[in-house]
Amino acid sequence: MRSDMELKYLYGVLADAPIELELRKFGRYETSLDIYECVLQGCYDLIYMHCDSQNILQIKAVAQMLKKASPETGIMLGGMEVSFETRDFMRDNPCIDYVVRGEGETVMYNFVRSVLEKDYKFESMAGLAFRNEDGVIVNPFDDSIEMSELPFPYEKSESGKGVIYYESMRGTSDRSIHRQYLPDPRVRFLSINRVCTELRYFLAKNAEKVVFLDRWFNFNRERAYRVFEYIINNDNGTTSFEFNIDGDLLDDETIRLLSDARKGQMIFNIDIGSTNAEVLAAMGRRENIYLLMYNVSKLMIEGNIEINISVAAGLPFETETMFARSFNKAYGLADGMPLHIEELFADKGTMLRRQSERYGYIYSDVAPYEVISSGHMNSGQILRIRKIARVVDAFIGDGGFGKSFTRMLNDTGARPYELFKSLSIYISEEGLENSLGKKENLARMLYSFARALYRELSDAGKLQMLQAVIHSDLEDMVSVEKIKSFEKHGWDLKKRDEE
Repeated sequence: MRSDMELKYLYGVLADAPIELELRKFGRYETSLDIYECVLQGCYDLIYMHCDSQNILQIKAVAQMLKKASPETGIMLGGMEVSFETRDFMRDNPCIDYVVRGEGETVMYNFVRSVLEKDYKFESMAGLAFRNEDGVIVNPFDDSIEMSELPFPYEKSESGKGVIYYESMRGTSDRSIHRQYLPDPRVRFLSINRVCTELRYFLAKNAEKVVFLDRWFNFNRERAYRVFEYIINNDNGTTSFEFNIDGDLLDDETIRLLSDARKGQMIFNIDIGSTNAEVLAAMGRRENIYLLMYNVSKLMIEGNIEINISVAAGLPFETETMFARSFNKAYGLADGMPLHIEELFADKGTMLRRQSERYGYIYSDVAPYEVISSGHMNSGQILRIRKIARVVDAFIGDGGFGKSFTRMLNDTGARPYELFKSLSIYISEEGLENSLGKKENLARMLYSFARALYRELSDAGKLQMLQAVIHSDLEDMVSVEKIKSFEKHGWDLKKRDEE
């Protein structure tokens, strides 16, 4: 969704230019052919598409078709995916005429002005890559833009309802090895007054949720405190706010303030990364992991802030055993809150990709550049964790079956990582991996898996109690009608497709 936000900024920068401008957004389920047909019918002189590692293959396919159908139409791409290794990208994709590198607002403004004035001085335009008779010219990155110079992205593009993506800072507060960042890492902020004014707009519109894309939002504690305070004091009873938070930077004063928030008003995404100091140092983060976990546990005591916790798999120097320890600690910290395993990718522009040989990384050459193995985990171990990650996401990624897993861990004495690994193996062996999207199926899988697991306990009463807990978890997630249908068809996995 960051690319969607960046498109709104570009649209806002060009909205007053003497040109016909149209902003189009396509869904993830629309095919390359659908997008090509729609864009071609617009008969545009220049087509700009914003790229990331998730959409680049589709965008390249669309660009190739558009250039063949209309050779005179200019094709321009932007986004972090094409901001690095730009020369190689343009060499391999001759249908691309221009690339906007890095932060695009000033580059796009200068490009359009140059075309309108017909001076075409692209050679001196920082942040632009283009073709001429000599081949591909790649100019250096432009200076980072000051946030105060940017227009409010929702002023001209949409009403501000529904789920809103918002950016109040740019720069690189998170220098982790697997994060992308531009040469200028300075963190630049919108003023507190402007942030509060723009949040007031969303509150007046009764937006469902405002998702802050900043990483990390509380990089400046005082600034974060004042925004939290404004949100709490101006609650409309409807809008929630989601933030990426560095748990190490939480302090007692902020935690006390957050205790006054409406339940569900704020959502914090807290990326632990790893609980191993050597791994944290190698990945470029030097958090005091014990302070982080202590701060998060204090925040959870009130229970009014929804917290999503994540750990990353395959970090430098990390073995599967070390990852298992991190996962187990994170699971204990989450205590029923959503927990995720973040998979590792070698995106362009990351230190992980640049220093892959140093850490023994092997990764896919095709986007999204999945890490296949590392110097301390082989491909089989990485694949196993990927499968476990999908199972974790399905069962407790939203906190859904948290009580059920707490019961199973207490009954069996198993460690969380080993329990999820066993469940993942069971799901794979039973061919159930394509049935993880339905809560009723998950309840049946969990009970079926537990029946075999509990045989060693020789206590039928514990299995019956677990079944009741699974049913209770399911009741909290689905409608009364779906519960009635579930009970009608029973717990048999073979009947899961009848509902």
